[in-house]
Amino acid sequence: MSRIDLGARPTNRRELAAWYSAALDAQAASGLSVAAYAKRLGVGFPTLYQWRRRLESQSRGDRGRAKLVEVMVTRRPPSATDGIVVRVCEGRRSIEVPRGFDGDELRRLVTVLESC
Repeated sequence: MSRIDLGARPTNRRELAAWYSAALDAQAASGLSVAAYAKRLGVGFPTLYQWRRRLESQSRGDRGRAKLVEVMVTRRPPSATDGIVVRVCEGRRSIEVPRGFDGDELRRLVTVLESC
């Protein structure tokens, strides 16, 4: 099996993206699977798949888009003493605030919690 030569693999990130883009274009034209092409190129196929996803994402303009955040809703019978539990920092920080708590104060409180 002959090795594919696209020139030396650059170390500069910008040049690296262009190199992998050329490699993926050549792979598509070669008729080889990504795994077979990666082996001939001398890189791991997971790396080639990762670069394909990254370059496709960039071409779609996904940079800077908000990511989905998991939200869990639990229901229990309401109580007159119930407050609101605010969880931030992926659930690592939380505080319970009473109903009617001032909205501006709550925003300040959440900002403090997120900075910890």
